[in-house]
Amino acid sequence: MSQPDIRLGLIGAGTIGKMHLLSLAALRESNLIDLEISAICDIDSSTLSNAAGLFEVSSTYTDYQEMIDNENLNVIYVCTPTNKHRDMVKAAAKAGKAVFCEKPLAHSGPQAQDLYMIAKSNGIKAAVGLVLRYDQFLVQAKNLLDTHDFGKPMLAHIRDDQRFPIDYIYASKWRMDRSIAGGGTLIEHSIHDIDVLQWFFGPVEHVYATVNNFSGMDVEDHASLILTHKEGSVSTLDSVWHWVERPNERRFEFFFEKGYLGIKLESDKKYVEYQLQGERPVKLWAESVNPTLIEHLGLKEKELSPEAIETLTMVGSERYAALSYSFLKSVIEDTRVVPSFKEGVSAHRIVDAAYESADKSSKISLS
Repeated sequence: MSQPDIRLGLIGAGTIGKMHLLSLAALRESNLIDLEISAICDIDSSTLSNAAGLFEVSSTYTDYQEMIDNENLNVIYVCTPTNKHRDMVKAAAKAGKAVFCEKPLAHSGPQAQDLYMIAKSNGIKAAVGLVLRYDQFLVQAKNLLDTHDFGKPMLAHIRDDQRFPIDYIYASKWRMDRSIAGGGTLIEHSIHDIDVLQWFFGPVEHVYATVNNFSGMDVEDHASLILTHKEGSVSTLDSVWHWVERPNERRFEFFFEKGYLGIKLESDKKYVEYQLQGERPVKLWAESVNPTLIEHLGLKEKELSPEAIETLTMVGSERYAALSYSFLKSVIEDTRVVPSFKEGVSAHRIVDAAYESADKSSKISLS
């Protein structure tokens, strides 16, 4: 019997690890990827046992090096708290395994650059969990920009709020500890938003930022950034962690000389809206944008089963499934990984500049 194309080991079976396991299992069951979840590692025996039982994985470890050494794996998923990433990525890379590492890669840009160089020097595929790259509404919005004449980019704004990510759906409190997480809402959460702003408007040249700590936690719960992009457009980002029992939400607005794009995410009413000069506004819902994501992944909707389509577009886990599909296909077919550690490093440089700007109350240049 031949081996599966992907023989995967996952390190860190907490909330995000389980989300990835759910998405990976769905990719397997819908025949989108020929994969086996071969082994799971977690230092907590209860968490490990629970995940192994849910996903019917017989090989379990509390030591990631033993898992890498003992199992016939070709892909490692690192889904642990941020301060553990470097050693795990290094161990996997030295063993020649392709690596998926959750965001943020590290506590700082130089540390993220170190991970990039480790992956590069070992010649492995390496992806970072900047999962908004595979949100179907953002993929649709980027497709509109690429296929319509919106004119020069002028202004972008993102407003991103999230209930403080401890307790409730999270089974841990490590995100409130700077020594583990590296920071708060900016690096731990809105590094996603920074990646989107560069994806849509290009590289950033200058950063001005303010950060605050209203909760008294060890990490910031508010950050406001003004980013000047190299071609002259400006982006603003407001990110906040709060204690209000409301749905988390992201709102994006992009203004161009000849058009407007708006995207609402993280709620039960997701949509893309756009308007071009001289035309009426258009609003697109999930049924209109899902085909664009499927095409973006190099697939043809008419050739997919209903289960496969649901796996890639199902609200809640769709981004994770689509990102993993793209990454694992790149491993199988030896194609470019997006988003790679390189994109992760770029986002980290802006996060670093924002913290420096807030500390110095001045604009920071990235050139």
